[in-house]
Amino acid sequence: MKIKYLLISVLMLAGIALRGSAQSASDQPTTYFPYPIVPDSISTFQARCNYLADHFWDFCEMSKAFSAKQKMAKEMEIYLTLVSNAEPSRAIAGVNSLMKKLEKQPKDQVFMASIAEGRLYSDTAEVWIDELYLPFAEAVASNKRVSKAEKARFEQQAEVLRKSLVGKPAPSLPYTRRDGTQGNLMNDSAEVVIVFFNDPDCSDCNMARIRLDADISMTELIAEGKVKVVAISVAEPDEEWRKSAENFPSTWEVGAAPDADLEIDLRSGTPDFYIIDRKHNIRYKHLNIIQVIDVARQLKKR
Repeated sequence: MKIKYLLISVLMLAGIALRGSAQSASDQPTTYFPYPIVPDSISTFQARCNYLADHFWDFCEMSKAFSAKQKMAKEMEIYLTLVSNAEPSRAIAGVNSLMKKLEKQPKDQVFMASIAEGRLYSDTAEVWIDELYLPFAEAVASNKRVSKAEKARFEQQAEVLRKSLVGKPAPSLPYTRRDGTQGNLMNDSAEVVIVFFNDPDCSDCNMARIRLDADISMTELIAEGKVKVVAISVAEPDEEWRKSAENFPSTWEVGAAPDADLEIDLRSGTPDFYIIDRKHNIRYKHLNIIQVIDVARQLKKR
């Protein structure tokens, strides 16, 4: 909530004209660096955020600004709130511009990317915005001035996110079936493919399996060939897993992929559900069992 109030303040400050004002300079609020002035002709909230996504850092001397990192961290949080409300293309362009400015300041670039990670990607984030976080991770991952140790997690995050964006094609994900044969998520198709990521030792996963199997709408959709359920365990395809896999319905595709979390975004842990459409694009991800059952009931109403 504090950042939202700051955002309102930023938009108000960005609308202050540089020409003479009834307020004296000493009466006006101060910021760590001067904010750009949004032209009066730009009146809508999103349009103003678009403008600030392009110009927020125009008057920030990057070579000196990081001497006060706490202040820069605060400005970065404000900036992230602004770009989160801008059009996606403008937001991404703004992020790319910022990270380009910091290319020759690798430690400062990592500092800013880490703040973005906390606000947009990690467990501490209020909301995950993958498309906006990805250019931060990619910039650090591709910067030769950043040490291998510092860039390792950003490289992994970027690689996984590129394969897991909503609206983009589902990735290749090999798995071992119950009978020992090899399957691949890339080859699983139907009007709707529900991918159920699970762990044999996860009690919530077992409950989700039972609820999904017991749902009448889901059973009918599978029988009609409209839905395919692919249950992938993040586990070794050993004898212990095969025994646990016997509990899954025979009508489901069931497999094990121990490194699935290195290939697709499973930061929610398990159980985790993805939904893939008939064009094999990721339609939804990080759904819970209640949401998946609701999708099934909506499909039955068609």
